[in-house]
Amino acid sequence: MSSDVDLINDVATGGLLPFEGIVIPRTQSASLVAISNDVHREVRALHVDSAALRRSALLADLDDRQQAVAGTEPAKLLRALGDAGMSWRDVARLVQVSVPAVQKWRRGGDITGANRLRLARVVALLDVLDANAIAEQVSWLEMPVRDGVQISRMDMLADGRFDLVLELVSDDHTTVPVEGVLDEYEPDWRTSRVDSRFETYVDAEGIVAIRPTD
Repeated sequence: MSSDVDLINDVATGGLLPFEGIVIPRTQSASLVAISNDVHREVRALHVDSAALRRSALLADLDDRQQAVAGTEPAKLLRALGDAGMSWRDVARLVQVSVPAVQKWRRGGDITGANRLRLARVVALLDVLDANAIAEQVSWLEMPVRDGVQISRMDMLADGRFDLVLELVSDDHTTVPVEGVLDEYEPDWRTSRVDSRFETYVDAEGIVAIRPTD
């Protein structure tokens, strides 16, 4: 004869015993759950597709504007950047040259084709930002991507990630979720780039987030 312990173990490990002989009919709400699951999967797939399409479109627009200004005299491009408030140090950083090289171009000195194209890309980016209603484009680039995180849009540009900076341009004046952009730029930003005035913590949903230490 089986002991009580054996019976308990059979039920606990078998899993099906409590529902033997019980048939639960398909409810109307169960059908709704199935439909909502299908819609959720479709919307999620569409979101990924639309996000990729938007990034591609923004990059294509940037490329077109870059080509449109590439024939402009370099000194004139630099004047436009200076008028926009960009420092020569930042210009040099984005074009990947020294400040003296930038100063030479301002005086009409020779510039390589590659550097001229990079210079045109920086000008084109400011034009894209202006077209997307970003006021004071240079200060927008200099801001930290997120409060408490030591990464600016200018940092991303210096690393050639124009695509991520464009990703941070809102298409309808709503808040852009920046965590995904930061994850793509630097996956360990939560531990390596958080300002000392902030700390990382795990929220109620198990997600690593940041908050002020005060």
